[in-house]
Amino acid sequence: RAGIRVSRRFVRPATAAASQRHASIPPLIEALLRGAHEQIDPHAPQMLDTLRGSDAPLIWHKHSSFLDHLREVWAMLSVWQQPQAWCRLGLFHSAYSNSFVSMNCFDPKVDRERVAGLIGLDAESLVYKFCSIDRQWLEETVLREGVIRRDGYRFEHIWTAETLNVSGIEAAAFITETLADETEQRFGWQSDLEAGHTAATWPGPNLPTLRLHRTSQLACALRASALVSEHQLPPIFQRCSARLKRADEETARQLYWEAISEAAVTPGDCAAPVAAHQLQLLEASSRLNPFVAEPHIVRAQVLLQLGRWDEAEAEATCGVSLLCDWATQWDKRMPWNAWLNWARCLSFQASLREWPTTHGGLESLGAVLPRMRYRQLNEGRNACTADT
Repeated sequence: RAGIRVSRRFVRPATAAASQRHASIPPLIEALLRGAHEQIDPHAPQMLDTLRGSDAPLIWHKHSSFLDHLREVWAMLSVWQQPQAWCRLGLFHSAYSNSFVSMNCFDPKVDRERVAGLIGLDAESLVYKFCSIDRQWLEETVLREGVIRRDGYRFEHIWTAETLNVSGIEAAAFITETLADETEQRFGWQSDLEAGHTAATWPGPNLPTLRLHRTSQLACALRASALVSEHQLPPIFQRCSARLKRADEETARQLYWEAISEAAVTPGDCAAPVAAHQLQLLEASSRLNPFVAEPHIVRAQVLLQLGRWDEAEAEATCGVSLLCDWATQWDKRMPWNAWLNWARCLSFQASLREWPTTHGGLESLGAVLPRMRYRQLNEGRNACTADT
């Protein structure tokens, strides 16, 4: 059509080296992106169907539905290579309600045998205890002592007042689940509530959470306990060995938000100072909080706009690696799979030494591998200006 230049069939990069330069992902991550849950746990389709048949899809949960939250926590634990029973704990972790939430999907008075038949006796026992103890007391005790007690804990059942004994390894399972549970669901709205702003309207401006410093302390306590092997420790916070300071977390989030809030400008001379400032802010944010992916990913896009291909590719690849480690996103404005695919797209474009500067070119992005790139980017398409 007149005024729109549609490219001819895309000619793939001439060298093998160029065509192979892209941020790769592990097979388990690809299975999650494809929704191939049976590749992660052969009983996943049946377990997920059962949850879909419960009230889980109808229950609100922080930034999604309760079903979405349960599935994503299970996915994170699976990516972290946790024991199957621990992963299934994540999938059903609040199915009987618990000390933090009021809703439930199953009644422990009548449904325990059914749930055990679905997820196994070991996993159901973990779910039942997890839903019956005072979770806040456990977390605060672990944070205060800096370790999970090897000989475990004695609790009073939150409903029946009966005694519940939780072994050290069971407590380790609960803390590991909590690492995934917290990071999957938390964003700025909860941080506002925790700061005393209980009139904050949901979802608010959707800033990232300010809870990671606490999560890092729980992760370090898990390592200090020596209850699980080195390879079983989650890959976050340098495999549970590094702590994030509260002040650093707050400042890093402020710098990140300032960078992404910079006014957009037309490419040209006036864009360079804005881009330089954004890069400074994002680099400072990553120095203070090196554990999250999104500052690297945003930095990669800015570097691509400046034609700094190698730096952009390195930042995008770093972002991909961190997203694969966490299996969840820090910036909840977009879902994890969107952030991951976008970061891979940036890495791929950097390997091609190509970045569009028009509306049509940017909207025609999407490929993350050479086999996905069928045509050149549609740089000639213009935004529709007709009144509606």
